[in-house]
Amino acid sequence: YEIRTGLRFKEVGGLVQYQVAEVTGSNGQRFNLTYGDAATIWRINLGWRRRANRDQLGFVLDIEKGYWQRSDQLTDEEDAADPLGARTQRVVPFVEDRRNCLILEPADRLDLRVMASLQSALKKAIQALYQLEDNELASEPLPSEDERRQILLYESAEGGAGVLRRILEDPHALSNIAEEALRVCHFDPATGDDQRRASGASEDCEAACYDCLMSYANQRDHEFLDRQLVKEVLLELRDSTVKASPSAKSFTAHLESLKAQCDSKLERDWLDYLAARDLRLPTSAQKFYEQCATRPDFVYDRQHTAIYVDGPPHDFPDRQQRDQEKTAAMEDLGITVLRFHHQGQWDEIISAHPNIFGTAREAAGEQEAS
Repeated sequence: YEIRTGLRFKEVGGLVQYQVAEVTGSNGQRFNLTYGDAATIWRINLGWRRRANRDQLGFVLDIEKGYWQRSDQLTDEEDAADPLGARTQRVVPFVEDRRNCLILEPADRLDLRVMASLQSALKKAIQALYQLEDNELASEPLPSEDERRQILLYESAEGGAGVLRRILEDPHALSNIAEEALRVCHFDPATGDDQRRASGASEDCEAACYDCLMSYANQRDHEFLDRQLVKEVLLELRDSTVKASPSAKSFTAHLESLKAQCDSKLERDWLDYLAARDLRLPTSAQKFYEQCATRPDFVYDRQHTAIYVDGPPHDFPDRQQRDQEKTAAMEDLGITVLRFHHQGQWDEIISAHPNIFGTAREAAGEQEAS
């Protein structure tokens, strides 16, 4: 059958909910990542792959008897043995589900064979690295098998394992997956040297084998799979940096949007501090909490965390008293409050809360809190 996959990210309050990330390889090759929770996925059966008329979609259904016509290619004599009723209708069947999904798209279009090989390599690497069964993770080319511009990965098991979100939230996740993919493809993940075969295999692998890219599920792609074609791409991803945004805007656009809402240079410095270390950016700035009569400088929505960047005016005792009262009110709502003092050790707070900020990479300069 000719199967097409379509998806739509969920909406909350009329706004489409998804996150994006920018991936830059060691030699400048770029990729875009898009992640969405509980996206609606459709699997649409357009008809027989070998149908004579490619523009004729779906199948003939007898709407009186509930029978499907066995094939559009049946002769009159063959069809007479199992006649349909007088009322028939052409139907395009589909199934609909909601799944966590991740889309990977190269900024520069790659060859069909490279995309097919990369799709298989990433799927197998994620399964190996996170110990998933084959039926827990699915992959599809988008928009179609003949025109591969994106790779769709989605958690096909009920409830999902939550591994795809980690690729955006953990700055090292994609690099680790690429290393595993190199290993799956019989390359040394550190040097890229060709090891020719899997451990324990008796024969060398030239293009693809069932120990690397081939599987029962991707039989249609077997003619395209070639581990040699995907080696350089995987080396790029192994040494890549991932800049994830908590919104549908790019990392850079989201950073500029937050800066535009800042009330002080110190707040903008704090954002630059995060960006320089590839840490997670806040979801929003200057969000007002009416119950507590307070407006934190920044908020991490998923982590239920409010951030205050305290300048010199907060050094006065009466202001500190008000700050403590607001902190207590926010914590009563179940919101974690973190305060970054203008003369404090920001590194210590960041390292103590990797669940909120992620893991910092070493920055070129030291903290500047002025």
